[in-house]
Amino acid sequence: MVVELLSQAWPITRFGEIDSTNEEARRRTSEGDAGPRWLVTEMQTAGRGRLGRAWSSPKGNLFATALLPYPRPPAEAVLACFAAGLSVLDAAKSAGVDVNAAKLKWPNDILVGPAKLCGILIETGQIHGQLWMAAGFGVNVEVAPERPDRPTTCLANLPGGAGLTAEGVLTTLDMAFRARLRSLLVEGFEPTRTAWLERAAHLGQRVELTPASGRIEGVMTGLGPDGALVLRRADGAETHVRAGEISLLG
Repeated sequence: MVVELLSQAWPITRFGEIDSTNEEARRRTSEGDAGPRWLVTEMQTAGRGRLGRAWSSPKGNLFATALLPYPRPPAEAVLACFAAGLSVLDAAKSAGVDVNAAKLKWPNDILVGPAKLCGILIETGQIHGQLWMAAGFGVNVEVAPERPDRPTTCLANLPGGAGLTAEGVLTTLDMAFRARLRSLLVEGFEPTRTAWLERAAHLGQRVELTPASGRIEGVMTGLGPDGALVLRRADGAETHVRAGEISLLG
């Protein structure tokens, strides 16, 4: 199953404009289509990120969802977001961009300094007893959207990024994401976890998290075997946080 799923390039379904590539993935699964395929659009009218936030979708950037049957239990699907983040860095590097300044923000963003470069949204569901996954990628390629709540940047602003197109990133992302998924599915999470920590933002720094249980402060010390963020509290206690929003404390 894994070899068949990941051994060759996935077909691409293209749109000029659509509400959201992840929403299109949901529609397709409701009709019995679980991929694998890429759903790609030039523009989104209702793009979204984690926690229901709107995703700015100006033309020139990459808006793509990888829809695929996922041969693991639902509890393990969350680990794919770490493989996805790494695959974006791999793809940009393969396209000639210097991504040394880019860092991976837990669980699924890519930053350059404080500026957001990419967001990833992993969603799953069941079809005929089989788990499907929609891995949505929003990569700022040519345009850094203006947002009141956070700074943004794009690949064109990085060394080697001038002239890069969304189509060019998609070509390398298809190869990179399949390779990172293969590693995750065949070798387990540890190689992905190790690689992610090497590029992790905020590691060793004081952060705050806002999970459903309330605000937590501590030093980010690692990543658990289940993808949880590991914090060391002021009293020395270790806390594992599995969902929430992270921000750096001054």
